[in-house]
Amino acid sequence: MNNTYGEIIKITTFGESHGLIIGAIIDGYFYNKYIFEKTIQEKLNLRKPYTSLFSTQRKELDKIKIFTGIFNSKTTGSPILMIIKNHDNKSLDYNNISKNFRPGHADLTYQLKYKFRDYRGGGRSSARETACRVAAGSFFTNILFNKGILIRSYIKRIGFLKINFKYWKNIINRFFINIYYIKELKEYINNFKNSSNSSSAEIVSIINGIKHGLGDPLYKKIDSIISSYILSINAVKSIFFGINFKNKNSFNIKDEISKFGFLSNNNGGILGGISNGQPIIIKIIFKPTSSTSKKINTINENNEEIISKTYGRHDPCVGLRAIPIIESMISTVLINTILKKKIYD
Repeated sequence: MNNTYGEIIKITTFGESHGLIIGAIIDGYFYNKYIFEKTIQEKLNLRKPYTSLFSTQRKELDKIKIFTGIFNSKTTGSPILMIIKNHDNKSLDYNNISKNFRPGHADLTYQLKYKFRDYRGGGRSSARETACRVAAGSFFTNILFNKGILIRSYIKRIGFLKINFKYWKNIINRFFINIYYIKELKEYINNFKNSSNSSSAEIVSIINGIKHGLGDPLYKKIDSIISSYILSINAVKSIFFGINFKNKNSFNIKDEISKFGFLSNNNGGILGGISNGQPIIIKIIFKPTSSTSKKINTINENNEEIISKTYGRHDPCVGLRAIPIIESMISTVLINTILKKKIYD
């Protein structure tokens, strides 16, 4: 099983949803850089569960602790080990489905591949693992910002409900939505919860400050690298760069050029797999949460057809907590690509 990502700065995550701990090891990171647990914690708090009635009611503190690679708040150049303890893992919730394969989950594929699986919340395949990615990605935010690169994201759509821009809070500096004050959205999600259903989500990420020349033609395109990282996030089913071809103006997506630069950005800042200096625009689709309390047809380990019901605590819409995960993965792509190409000072 491959648990490591990154080419120059490598990140290895470990742990299971219902194990004692989860964590990450960062190898190849810069030396003599200030790192504070408080900064990492701020990022983790954006992703952690039990932040509202719209998220899973699993009460995890997601408290980060750095054990190696830091001395007097500075990096030493050696591997950095971070650990988060699991506190509220109610494994008994999964006893009734320990031999069942939940539709929409990795239960069946893990069993077929490894001949064994951790049924407690999906084990390694659980979205709980993404906390490790957020912690690791927080190491790169300030470095990218100092190079003039800013990643901003917002939730564009929940299911069939398009979220109006008038609801965005502090849109200039941050694209997070304050969903607690949107009556329409609260009612929409509550309807899903009360009917034991779940909802998809569309998230848009915009990367500003990217210079031209990032990425290579054909097999190392910057959009293909970003795609591989984003698609590794649980529940992501689709990614798109630039305009949506369903739009009425999709018959002509060529970005005309003047001596002052491009006149439009239909291609989302990337041409031929190489950044063109415009903002990179990414649209990401998350599928509805697979686990709900509805009864559903499936099979068990004896290949018997059964009707199963999943208990436990799950997000009615996983996209509501996905922005810090997306931005952490994008940050990891960018820092590694920049280091490899050395096109930034």
